[in-house]
Amino acid sequence: MQVNGKITQGVLSLVLAASCHFVQAKPLHEKHEKKDRSVGFASYYSDRFHGRRTASGERYNRDALTAVHNSFPFGTLLRVTNLKNQRSVLVRVNDRSSRRHGRLLDLSKRAARELGFIGAGLTLVKLEVVELGAG
Repeated sequence: MQVNGKITQGVLSLVLAASCHFVQAKPLHEKHEKKDRSVGFASYYSDRFHGRRTASGERYNRDALTAVHNSFPFGTLLRVTNLKNQRSVLVRVNDRSSRRHGRLLDLSKRAARELGFIGAGLTLVKLEVVELGAG
């Protein structure tokens, strides 16, 4: 009985000590600056998502210039340049994704059309932050 009591007391002490230590996470916007630039692959939403709610609460509109990014705050304006043809478009972040499949971001169908990669489905892009969103 004494051994079990000491083990229990030791475990409780560790749990108490661990619960006193915490790390405060930085808000999303503090991780990014206006000069942020990234290069990676972009794809675009399937038509089946048209009209569904995004993580920001608004409905996805395939005809709007919007994007999915997992760390930029909602409302962030990004200049996305297709590195294969140098076309660029300005998009607003309004969604998150739980699965990325190695992509930097997903775009609305209109943004993909303006960037010229509807047929390919995937392209190499450069991102530049134009303005950080508030939320």
